[in-house]
Amino acid sequence: REVPRKQRHTAKRIFERISDEGYTGGYTQVKEAVSKLKGRLKEVYIPLVHRPGEAQVDFGYALVKECGVLRKVAFFVMSLPYSDAVYVQVYERICTEVFWDGHVRAFAFFGGVPCRISYDNDTVAVAKVLERHDRRMTEGFLQLQSHYLFKEHFCNVARGNEKGVVESMVRYTRSNFMVPVPVVRSLEELNTSLEQHCREELHRKLRGKDRTKAQLLEEERRCFIDLPLTPFDACRVRTRTASSLSLVRFDRNDYSVPVRYAHYRTTVKGYVDRV
Repeated sequence: REVPRKQRHTAKRIFERISDEGYTGGYTQVKEAVSKLKGRLKEVYIPLVHRPGEAQVDFGYALVKECGVLRKVAFFVMSLPYSDAVYVQVYERICTEVFWDGHVRAFAFFGGVPCRISYDNDTVAVAKVLERHDRRMTEGFLQLQSHYLFKEHFCNVARGNEKGVVESMVRYTRSNFMVPVPVVRSLEELNTSLEQHCREELHRKLRGKDRTKAQLLEEERRCFIDLPLTPFDACRVRTRTASSLSLVRFDRNDYSVPVRYAHYRTTVKGYVDRV
């Protein structure tokens, strides 16, 4: 079980090996024995209970035609399993600023902060996976959490089913909000459209529910943490000294500053769309 799935023993290969070692039985007996062993090794699951006020977060990728150029972009998804409300935004790439910005926008859209949020073990949030389900979180994640005060939950490694709702929502929003491939002049234009789709989704009723998503979300807000008076400033802050060429280095790029700032210490703030 420790080797890759494509390189594991099949019933046929087991039969060939034990035959070389002196086994005189038939292949059918071996195949039936292997089938019984596989049945015992299969995992067993129990349905998850989704309490109000809990959220799940994930990223996906989709194609977008921006200004006539077809390219791949990342999109942030936050889902509330209890009400099935969802929020989606697209970005150039996945990084700390994008992680922050997606949360800030989602919290404002939902009108509060979920008390508990489930995540994968992405490097943008987890610096190191420790023993006994512990995690050493990144500085960026801790900054966001200390501002909004939500509790975190990280899935076990390679166990995306522990946040299956948002996994499904990544597929649902891509196939319903971004098919056919969006043709836009900017990602900002697409994000405006995606937010409108999320608002329209709130008028839908889930199968087996007698209320709309909007009504369930209104009920769920009672379990939210109130939004802080000041929103989190979703930008990376660095202190840099301007060079003799009046350039400041930030995120592997050089940016021009007025000549009078040459040789002075400057504060650089990097957002998702501007520096």
